[in-house]
Amino acid sequence: MKKELIFEELTLDEKLGLVMCANLTAEPTDEGIERILNMIREHRLGAVYVGVKRRDEFLKLVHEVADYPILTVTGNEVGIGPHTYPSVRALGATGYNEEAAYTFGKIVGHECRAVGINVVNSPVVDISNVNMRHIGSDPEGVAKMAVAIVRGMHDAGVLAIVKHYPGPGAVWVDTHMQEARNDRSPEELERINLRPYLRLLEEGLLDGIMPGHNVITAIDPDRPASLSKPVLDLLRGRGWEGLSMPDALCMMGIALKYGKEAPNGMCIAAGSDIALPWDVSCEVGYSYMKNGLEKGLFTEEQLDASVRRVLAAQHKVNLLSSVTCELTREDIARFERLPADCVSAHYAEGVPHALAKDGRHLFVILTERDASSEQDLAAAVPFSGEWFFPHRVRDMVKAQFPNSDCTFLHEYPSATDNIRLFDKQIPYDDVVYITSHRAQAYVGRDCLTERVLAVMRALQSTNRIAAVLHFGNPHVMDDVPRCDRFILGYTSLKCVEFALSVLAGDAVATGTVPYENVMLKLCKGDGR
Repeated sequence: MKKELIFEELTLDEKLGLVMCANLTAEPTDEGIERILNMIREHRLGAVYVGVKRRDEFLKLVHEVADYPILTVTGNEVGIGPHTYPSVRALGATGYNEEAAYTFGKIVGHECRAVGINVVNSPVVDISNVNMRHIGSDPEGVAKMAVAIVRGMHDAGVLAIVKHYPGPGAVWVDTHMQEARNDRSPEELERINLRPYLRLLEEGLLDGIMPGHNVITAIDPDRPASLSKPVLDLLRGRGWEGLSMPDALCMMGIALKYGKEAPNGMCIAAGSDIALPWDVSCEVGYSYMKNGLEKGLFTEEQLDASVRRVLAAQHKVNLLSSVTCELTREDIARFERLPADCVSAHYAEGVPHALAKDGRHLFVILTERDASSEQDLAAAVPFSGEWFFPHRVRDMVKAQFPNSDCTFLHEYPSATDNIRLFDKQIPYDDVVYITSHRAQAYVGRDCLTERVLAVMRALQSTNRIAAVLHFGNPHVMDDVPRCDRFILGYTSLKCVEFALSVLAGDAVATGTVPYENVMLKLCKGDGR
């Protein structure tokens, strides 16, 4: 354990630094890292954020230099190292299984703690029917999963920052791109958005929150949650004194209206505790805080309240530093089961669930890049964060369906690509599509391209598509034409492997779709 800072001994400069989180990945040069380390030596930094690049090197330096329990933060939502999960939606797809959620929290916490991280910006508990980063759309189901996940993280020795408080409304807008609004009534907010936070608060597990950039119109129609005292007081007014760390303050959801500097001070005035400038150097971020105080964006009294909560979080981290955690065989077994447990299958009435293994099927594998060269494709990290390698998927298909063939289709096929596909599929019994989407910002609604959909509609005009296997956001299937079989999984090659075994009749899918209003257009009656 490290010696903790004493509030009464802090200077004003130290206090201003303690309510700031420096982004190590924004300053990858040696000079930039040294600036951050100097701020730590001077006790002028409350937290550091680390991504993937040079992570272990950065964390080693931070822990060597820091003589106080500085918060080392990451936004990890699916694990690191050898135990990386599919998206958190896969947890909801298990039927909101609490054992799976606890194991998720424990493993993510264990892997983060092993590299020197003590605060994890996870889980995402937004109640949404759209986004891949959300567990599901059932408030009670998400709430119980959140409790289980945070218990697992605590048992692994890390704090959890739950996000993105209080969450989106019925219409989801990506706040990386623009301002978003949640127009639910106070009663709906309590019943829907706030339910996971209140459940965690009841259980004494609400370490911290990450306010998002949605405007909660029924509470504060003028400012987003990240800058709104009335919205934060929905929790503070219940006696909660945990850590509030707003989402990155450079996101267009607030930067377009307020600029990049002012929100740093405004969030402290709202009752948050650590600003995350994100895309500027630590020195520039510190100047934002100092200027904010001088301009009256927040008071010294508000600063002191935030500093005390930062010190309280550092105290928790210090206590957790003595926690020892080992992953058990049961933990690993639950982790390994998830890619199968989250897969769901949906069939038209009266059709066989499986396709003949010895049949002649043409599998169309959707790609984001040119798949003409296996070597180039692998080197380019072609699809969805290094998890979906089309040639590996092709090999899995051939293992299950040895008499079938595969072809790759670019997500923006040309007219020539379409003609080749139409010609190629003629001698086969039918066509099976394998599609995927990952969770990512700056894209708006997840969907297949209109070019891909046009090809699918053309093929299905004569009932050529026997099945669609999709991995990612199930809402992507809303636009897909009617089909006899839909098999849904998430971002893991093991999900793909299990889904193919379901299609071959060697396994049964037990997962669910954890979101309302997913429109799977199954064929009627005779499968046509």
